[in-house]
Amino acid sequence: MKESCKNKLLVSLVILLGLLDFALAAPVFDANIFQRIDILAKEAIAKHRTPSVVVVIGTADKILFAKAYGHLTYDDDSPEATLDTIYDLASVSKAVGTATATMLLFQDGKLNLDDPVSKYLSAWNTDDKKDIKVRHLLCHISGLPAYTNVAKTEEERRPCELKSDALIRRITSLPLEYKPGEGWKYSCLNFITLARINEEVAGMSQETFLRRRLFVPLGMLHTGYYLSEKKKSLAAPTIGKPNFRQGVVHDPLANYYESDGWRCCGNAGLFSSANDLSKFCQMILSGGKWDGKQILTSSTIRLLGTNQVPEKVGRVFGLGWGLSRSYPYATSLNQVPDKAVLSHSGYTGTWIRIDQLAGTFIIILTNRVYPDDTSRGAGIQREITKIVIENDPLYKNTLAR
Repeated sequence: MKESCKNKLLVSLVILLGLLDFALAAPVFDANIFQRIDILAKEAIAKHRTPSVVVVIGTADKILFAKAYGHLTYDDDSPEATLDTIYDLASVSKAVGTATATMLLFQDGKLNLDDPVSKYLSAWNTDDKKDIKVRHLLCHISGLPAYTNVAKTEEERRPCELKSDALIRRITSLPLEYKPGEGWKYSCLNFITLARINEEVAGMSQETFLRRRLFVPLGMLHTGYYLSEKKKSLAAPTIGKPNFRQGVVHDPLANYYESDGWRCCGNAGLFSSANDLSKFCQMILSGGKWDGKQILTSSTIRLLGTNQVPEKVGRVFGLGWGLSRSYPYATSLNQVPDKAVLSHSGYTGTWIRIDQLAGTFIIILTNRVYPDDTSRGAGIQREITKIVIENDPLYKNTLAR
């Protein structure tokens, strides 16, 4: 009799824990929360902060909210934005594209995070750069400056030299701003270099590699660096007339680099849609699994959420991903790798937030730079995150303290 009671108790406990896990993985939000998101998105469009807004909120196995607002441009006859509208991800390319490619190669045993960059790019075997490691590039502690000049790069380009090679050579020649590992500066040059390493190791373009290992397995049909003419027509433009730019990368360095037509510039250049990015986020929240396939290992995902910056530097950053630690993007509960909030924004008005503790993700896509890059931005990332985090049962008590 006692044994029977014990068994019933154990069964009840298992069911209770299962229900608790489900509650944490699938928060239920009140309908008025989504009405508030409607107001924020419509207001941003009405004030011409961006022609379009797409918002998706979901969990590993469920989409809680998904809506597109506005049109591709401010023109009266412009097509409406949809969940399949393709956006220039700008620096979100660093996290979804380049960092993922690096970690896949790491999983394959073809690349070590503590390898010196000079192992793959011999020109880096110089007094000032020989100590820079792949890990330094991923978390922005290499010492490289934030950006460089396209006009200067073109001026220095050698006869018959590819533009992509000229930019890599220029980055190699730039003086460091601090010793590797002793400072932090967010740098596009880190990820341009990293993408070149990925391509050298993989023996193919980063787009081809990611298409085989990530985009096709996840069914990300509207994602890529070089879009077909048909897919370009589905993209949200970033520059208006007379230099209309639709489905062609906005970032100056990436635009210059990718004019060669096959290499991928790791700091920007990836295009994707909300529907595609939702699959990527769900894969991360599912421990790297998708449709029975293990894309990223659980240990790789844990590394993404682990701070890689030395404590003395006084900064927090993961492997290609920002780690949110404070309100309104995170709480005191999100301070360790397995519970970390991964996030990254893009200059064109794109943003992803993946909350591993709550088991939720937020995607916000806009083309706030249209038509002439003078927009102050849609300004809704912070407010939408506040709405979600303040109404998630998991965080309510923590925030009330």
